[in-house]
Amino acid sequence: MSYAFDLLLTHCCIWYHGSVSRQQAEAQLQRCREASFLVRDSESGTSKYSIALKTSQSCVHIIMAQTKSSKGLGYTLDQSSCVFTSIPELVHHYCTHRLPFTGAEHMTLQHPVPRPH
Repeated sequence: MSYAFDLLLTHCCIWYHGSVSRQQAEAQLQRCREASFLVRDSESGTSKYSIALKTSQSCVHIIMAQTKSSKGLGYTLDQSSCVFTSIPELVHHYCTHRLPFTGAEHMTLQHPVPRPH
């Protein structure tokens, strides 16, 4: 990914928080209701982005894996989910479709947490 792509996400998507740590994301979600979420830069070397999601019990961090498809590079949440051409497309899909994860399979991304100014 490039700086330009990160800049595009920053301008188009209120839920993109950039390079906040896992702990900072959890602190922001702590005071939010269940199904609140934000997208941040991943701290792992294997992926670029992660979704931090508030569940009834705690927060979960879902890695958005970058993958190659017949359409070029794309993003997916797991091996069985669809491949999306962009992060906003992936997020939009899971706002109306349940997440493909044990422990969050009943959830959708419902409440975007805007980044602080």
